[in-house]
Amino acid sequence: MKSGIIYKPGEQTPPISVRVAVKVLKIASYILGAVGSILIVISILGLVFVYLPLGFAEVRYTVSKTRLARIFNDFQKSQLLDRREAKRQQLGLEGKMLSEIEKLDWEVPDKNYSIYIPKILAKSKVISNVEVGDPKIYLAALKQGVAEAGGLSHPGFRGTTYLFAHSVGSRLDFARYNAVFYLLDKLKLGDEIQVVYQNKLYKYQMADREILSPNETKYLVPQDLSEKLILQTCYPPGTTWKRLVVVATRI
Repeated sequence: MKSGIIYKPGEQTPPISVRVAVKVLKIASYILGAVGSILIVISILGLVFVYLPLGFAEVRYTVSKTRLARIFNDFQKSQLLDRREAKRQQLGLEGKMLSEIEKLDWEVPDKNYSIYIPKILAKSKVISNVEVGDPKIYLAALKQGVAEAGGLSHPGFRGTTYLFAHSVGSRLDFARYNAVFYLLDKLKLGDEIQVVYQNKLYKYQMADREILSPNETKYLVPQDLSEKLILQTCYPPGTTWKRLVVVATRI
């Protein structure tokens, strides 16, 4: 029925045109459909925005195992060596030598405190002495790099050095704040971890790993029996359900 009149109960109620009613319903359906489509697009873009760092890390890790990646890495190292040779010559004119840190095959983000995990190509500066009990403080630190839990030890000293990345409560936060440790679960016993602290290089190797609940804090307890490096991230990757903890010892 394309036309007609709808009468409502009651003598004083004006009639409603069927044609007008149909047009209103069509417009409403178009608007609702458009709003639904926009919400779907926003949801998809949101998922991409949140999980893009994880996807990028996975792709980079996979590509790093190919021959082409090795050729590219060799090219990058060659460029790095060329830059350092030019710097060495310049320092030679000034009567200075390259330091041990400046001879590494990776560029140190911050000579005061940085971490590098060759197997998963993880590299970042480290923010020292971060208060783990204050979200405002550790969120600000994670925007800059990996965070070191305050109140514990530091590389090169007896005790526990505790480094963590993207271990935050919000689903948006844990993906966008620092993806450095996303692939930490790919490390195996004996894999190397390098840390630069106060212009000195310290090398560690993975000795153990644990999956813990988010409330487990046993590695945050100070100890002076041995030197340990603890790396912590959310687990499984892309969730905040558990915590993956990698224990490393000096070599």
